[in-house]
Amino acid sequence: MDAFEAQKRDLLQPLLFEAGAGLMDCQAFEFGIALLLFHFARLGTPGLDPSKIESILNNSDKKTSGQLIRLLRQRLSISDGIDHALSEALTARNELVHRVLIDNIESVLRHEDREKLVKHVRHLRRTVRAADQMLRPFIAAFNEALDGVSQAKIEAEARALFGHPGTG
Repeated sequence: MDAFEAQKRDLLQPLLFEAGAGLMDCQAFEFGIALLLFHFARLGTPGLDPSKIESILNNSDKKTSGQLIRLLRQRLSISDGIDHALSEALTARNELVHRVLIDNIESVLRHEDREKLVKHVRHLRRTVRAADQMLRPFIAAFNEALDGVSQAKIEAEARALFGHPGTG
């Protein structure tokens, strides 16, 4: 790697870290919606076939976040607060995944502009995570009730893998 590439990597690292973390947030959000739909399908919710939702979870049937949210809205009664958060998260998700870097490429040149862009990406991430966190209690409850999977135990195991003692 030449000096220019090394300098570019160092300068862009905070932005690319946040964008990559945002992509991970978006994938977790999308998987969470599919998992919630899967749990409801297993409980017999009309119009939700567990095998079809399982194929979405296994990535053999491709569905976008928008399609999953639409299915959630069609088959389940969700609160206005969750519905609004899902709409906001979908908009933020789409910008994170499809547009935020390329639409703001001119912002990578100057330090101040890069900092503003990093803050914008963090804002988009918070929006996605807020909706995801609204769904998590339902997912965790179904995980425990239907499959005996303890969220606290999974989190403790993950912390241990990263070398940090669990909090639960």
